[in-house]
Amino acid sequence: MDEVSLEQLFKVEQRDPNVLSFDIWGSCRAQNLEEKLEENRQLKLVTDYLSSIKVDYFIFGGTALSVYREGGKMIEHDSDTDVAILETDFTRAVKSLDFFPAIKEGHVVMSQQNSLYWHDWFDTDGKEIPFNGNGRKRLKFCATKELFARFEITTGAIFDEGLVNVDDFTLGQHPDDPNCFCVNWNIPGHYDYKKKAFPKSIFFPLKKYHFEGLEVSGMNELNAYLEIEYGIWAVVQFMIMYPCFT
Repeated sequence: MDEVSLEQLFKVEQRDPNVLSFDIWGSCRAQNLEEKLEENRQLKLVTDYLSSIKVDYFIFGGTALSVYREGGKMIEHDSDTDVAILETDFTRAVKSLDFFPAIKEGHVVMSQQNSLYWHDWFDTDGKEIPFNGNGRKRLKFCATKELFARFEITTGAIFDEGLVNVDDFTLGQHPDDPNCFCVNWNIPGHYDYKKKAFPKSIFFPLKKYHFEGLEVSGMNELNAYLEIEYGIWAVVQFMIMYPCFT
């Protein structure tokens, strides 16, 4: 196949029939890349890993919005994909990486640090530290240069491993409402985790949805989550765009 540069890979989609749309890769003109990525795209690597260790995940944030409002197509100009797990599964997800072949092969790297304060979520004895309202408790899976090379995509001398990533948020018990979860993400002046209470009743049983050709798991009442997270307009716009679903 022809060599594809990063500049070509991440150009704004031209709506050309030869341009392929991928979950986290942007747009490109590699005619045979779609088939290769079908089984190896990074979101699938992460969700397959979580499923293999019996951790329930669900699409979250912008990815959930893409599924509900955009009919399963990634929001234009979005650069990552979002899933979430319950905080009670955090240790298992971090400690079971032997079951994640892509990490062992060097195709994906994972960080579990509090990216606001740059400390681990485990103490010196290896015991998990519960979220206490400070910073961000998530897992971040990033594609490495080796994964790009696997698909014959040139990256150049300077490479940012955060360029293509899957954010895996965690949800825990809301401090003010025993019937609700909160996202373990608190950034003063930007996001107050206490202000958004997600009823536990909207989560389970999980349902299957489709995102960029992949089958993914999501909350049972996705619209209820989106109304809380993004406001009623997220649902209203969907009804306007896809009246057959209302």
